[in-house]
Amino acid sequence: MKVAVILCAIISQCLAATTIETLVADPKMSTLVSLVTKAGLVDAINGGEFTIFAPNNDAFSALPSATLTALGNDVTALANVLKYHVVQGKVPSSAASNEQQLTTLNGDKVRFNIYDHNNAVTVQGSQVIALDKIASNGIIHVLNKVMMPPEGDIVDIVAKTSDVSTLLSLVQQAGIANALKGDALTVFAPTNDAFARLPSSVVSKLTNDKNLLTEVLEYHVVPHTEYSAGLFNREYLRTIDRNNDRLSIHFDGAGVRINTNSHVTKADIGTTNGVIHLIDHVLIPARYYLTLAIGLRSWHSYTVLTRQYTKRKMKVAVILCAIISQCLAATTIETLVADPKMSTLVSLVTKAGLVDAINGGEFTIFAPNNDAFSALPAATLTALGNDVTALADVLKYHVVQGKVPSSAASNELQLTTLNGDKVRFNIYDHNNAVTVQGSQVIALDKIASNGIIHVLNKVMMPPEGDIVDIVAKTSDVSTLLSLVQQAGIANALKGDALTVFAPTNDAFARLPSSVVSKLTNDKNLLTEVLEYHVVPHTEYSAGLFNREYLRTIDRHNDRLSIHFDGAGVRINTNSHVTKADIGTTNGVIHLIDHVLIPARYYLTLAIGRK
Repeated sequence: MKVAVILCAIISQCLAATTIETLVADPKMSTLVSLVTKAGLVDAINGGEFTIFAPNNDAFSALPSATLTALGNDVTALANVLKYHVVQGKVPSSAASNEQQLTTLNGDKVRFNIYDHNNAVTVQGSQVIALDKIASNGIIHVLNKVMMPPEGDIVDIVAKTSDVSTLLSLVQQAGIANALKGDALTVFAPTNDAFARLPSSVVSKLTNDKNLLTEVLEYHVVPHTEYSAGLFNREYLRTIDRNNDRLSIHFDGAGVRINTNSHVTKADIGTTNGVIHLIDHVLIPARYYLTLAIGLRSWHSYTVLTRQYTKRKMKVAVILCAIISQCLAATTIETLVADPKMSTLVSLVTKAGLVDAINGGEFTIFAPNNDAFSALPAATLTALGNDVTALADVLKYHVVQGKVPSSAASNELQLTTLNGDKVRFNIYDHNNAVTVQGSQVIALDKIASNGIIHVLNKVMMPPEGDIVDIVAKTSDVSTLLSLVQQAGIANALKGDALTVFAPTNDAFARLPSSVVSKLTNDKNLLTEVLEYHVVPHTEYSAGLFNREYLRTIDRHNDRLSIHFDGAGVRINTNSHVTKADIGTTNGVIHLIDHVLIPARYYLTLAIGRK
């Protein structure tokens, strides 16, 4: 009875109560109604078209009694707070997007955040517990907390909060205040007590090394707004430090824990450009544990030394042995020759005539072991054996001028190889994986007299172009290519450090024809769906983990959920990776067997509703 349904909706709209009448009729809104009446705002709200973010009685009861009393005694201040909950015009949930800001009647802005993984929607951190209550002159969204207008941006609030004065002075010393004035930021702010817990030697190293101080401070900043309602257990949040390190989120008996031992002591301090959470311990990227403890620059150096020497208690002897070993070390080629697991690489380097060149300079070698070569298709290995020029090109792609120890590597670092192409480091802290162009490094920092060797589990083949080039050369994704061209987003796919989950032709063929028609006839919708397949950092297979969430480049920065199941790597509900780790010059492609659709568009694409 489609016509009847539409008629009922029209009649309902015509007979609907006003927003104020709707609130009056709800006993859970009595406090709000009484305050709106006291502030003299009833006629103004009834006389226009507005969206009201309406705190229920429990929300007002949760306010400190002194705050509620003060508002009751100051009608101007009360009106200002209430106007902060009202926006001109109708804003249904379907028109909301993550990080969207709306100007309220008091002139300040409120921020929508949409957390798809737990279906939470917040406005300025207050969770929306009931959406889209329709009135004749507007819409009501019910909140579980009262929103108080923020008194400034993140830097302003930090400056006004005496409990984080140490953080403020260090931010000023590092010169990163401007970075904290960007929009949509989350700051996990260590209190003065948190800094007081640091050993004085650590404080001294931080304050005497501006680069180190900057990186540690930026490790506390996430480049999107994460209120408490959006956090979830075992989540990883990338930070703005130069390595885009991750913070791990855990829920335990003491509340929300960040990394190992830092807990949130006060959450959801709203600002005009994001949110602040106070924490009780300073967060330190793992690579700097020993830097700040005993002066070593490399966490990897620590792990190597620990594995080799922890069972020995002859510290001085160990150091002396390391020095002597360095002085007497074999060359890189001699080191490879001495390792039976490297015999295939040695024979190919010899065949390509590269032994003298490598022995004659200082190089870093990314060395595939015998198993890596055995895993190559037989035809590929035969072809390389029959073409010395091609063989030399592939081998040179595994060699970099100079020494590059693991301590000098950072996530997304690119190095130019001897064949002129670049290889990319990726460091995945959550599982201690390090990859070079997607090949996992299974042994780091084998020291030779003229260089360093890192052992790989796969042979790296020089990519034949960037993401767009590879898509264009892959017949199985021709539909994707044509849609990318239609949407005009090819240039977006030429940026650096991207991961594309690329639906195959069969994946698009699985879509109903009505969905394909809607996509191809709506460029904005097509663009958003395609961008929902692109992650703005390089995620090779070695870096993926079960129950991970990856943000995409679509305008809502929606998340993809990663799962490991019996069929391999699953993206969202039913899309599986059918071919992984297709290397490109600007990232990686994974082929998938179903098209990914943001949840908000399920109905749009199914029955035409927005």
